[in-house]
Amino acid sequence: MVLLAMLAVSGDVAAESATVRSVCELSKDFPGYRGKVVTVRGVYYYGLRQQCAGKCAVGLWPSFINLEGGTDNAWAAIAKVERDVEAEAKRTGKRFEIWVTVVGSFQTRARTSPVGPCDWKSSRFPGYGHLGAFPAQIIVKMFRDIEVRENPQSPYDYANMYHGAL
Repeated sequence: MVLLAMLAVSGDVAAESATVRSVCELSKDFPGYRGKVVTVRGVYYYGLRQQCAGKCAVGLWPSFINLEGGTDNAWAAIAKVERDVEAEAKRTGKRFEIWVTVVGSFQTRARTSPVGPCDWKSSRFPGYGHLGAFPAQIIVKMFRDIEVRENPQSPYDYANMYHGAL
């Protein structure tokens, strides 16, 4: 009986995390995904991001997610791609996007609000990441499907990445 309960729980987690969602989709209802294992596809640039059609009257649509945890091997793969893209962007002056799928446990302090994701005051951030600026984070289990796309219109500037104080 215990074995059956464990299998049912494992099946639910696998089924839940199998659906690939966009950062924009998650950002419409961060509290709805709290504590769940999620599979999210977005642009890897100081976290996971995506330009969404939604707009807030004041400030940015919160379509960015901090990434934490994970194994050294998982981060090594994404770090190599980022270094290669940075070098190519500097060499050619082109704009790129690193699209990646992240699987992990979703965390947020955001609260459900009738105003939606633009209600920063009600969500009572601080959030996650640098200066608590991210409204949510994923505790990374793995990265997959890393893809580099050239996009002249991309707002993400890999040629001028900040690497900290010298």
